[in-house]
Amino acid sequence: PSALRAAAALARTSRHPLSRALAEASGPGLPAAGAREIPGEGIKAGAMRLGRRSFAAPSAPDAEDGAVELWFADGMSAPVRFTFEDALRADAAEAIASLQARGIAVELVSGDRPAAVAAAARKAGITRWAASASPQDKTARMATLRAQGKRPLMIGDGLNDAAALAAAHASAAPGSALEVTQLASDLVLQGALLAPLVEAIDVARSARARALENLRFSALYNVIAAPLAAAGMLTPLIAALAMSGSSLIVTLNAVRVRWARRA
Repeated sequence: PSALRAAAALARTSRHPLSRALAEASGPGLPAAGAREIPGEGIKAGAMRLGRRSFAAPSAPDAEDGAVELWFADGMSAPVRFTFEDALRADAAEAIASLQARGIAVELVSGDRPAAVAAAARKAGITRWAASASPQDKTARMATLRAQGKRPLMIGDGLNDAAALAAAHASAAPGSALEVTQLASDLVLQGALLAPLVEAIDVARSARARALENLRFSALYNVIAAPLAAAGMLTPLIAALAMSGSSLIVTLNAVRVRWARRA
C-alpha cells in the first residue's frame, strides 16, 4: 500500500492511461512535487521513478508473464512492479474489420511489451504489429510509410504519440487524449468507440467523390458555355439562368453527402 501511494503521487502528474489507472486504484491524493514526465520512459521526481523497467528499475529481472506493467522505485526500497489488464475498446474488433473491408491495411505500433501487444492485436484482428516502440520509432514508421508513397492515418491518445500523429498524412485522437495529442490530430473522436473513425473515412471518401464530380461538371459546363457566350449565341438572360442552374446542380450534388449519411 505504501508503494502504491507513492507511485500514485507520480501517476497523478500524468494523463497516460496506466498512470490514470494507478492513481484511480490508490484513491484521492496529492500529486508529487517537481515531477517531470519523459515521453516513452516514465515520470521522475527526485529519487522516485515510475515507468518502464529500463527507466525505473533497470536492475530488476524481466518478468516472463508478458503483462502490461509499470515499475516504481524510490531509491531506497526494492523496486515494485504494478501489472495491468488492458481492455480493448468495445467496438475495436468490429471497427478494425470495417476498415479492412474498405481496403485499408491496419497495423498496431505500441510501446508495450511484445506479449501484451501480441494479445491485443490478436483480439482486435490485427496481424501486423510492433512492440516496445519509442516515440521516435512511431514517427519513423510514419516517415517510412510516406516514403513508400502511402498516406498513413494514425490514431493515438498518449504523449508518446504526438510526434507521430503530426508526421502522419492524417491523424485522429479520442476525446480522452492529452490536449497536446488532440492538437496534433486532424480529427478528435467523441465518445469511447472507434466507429466514428470509420464513419469519418466514409464521409471523406464520399465528399471527395462529390467534389470531383462537381469539378468535372464545371469543366464540361465551361467548355460548352464559354464558346457559346463568346460567339454571342447566348442572351444575358439565358446566360444568367445557365449560371444559376449550374450553381444549383453543384450545390445539390454536394448535399448528397448528407443525404447518404441519413440513409
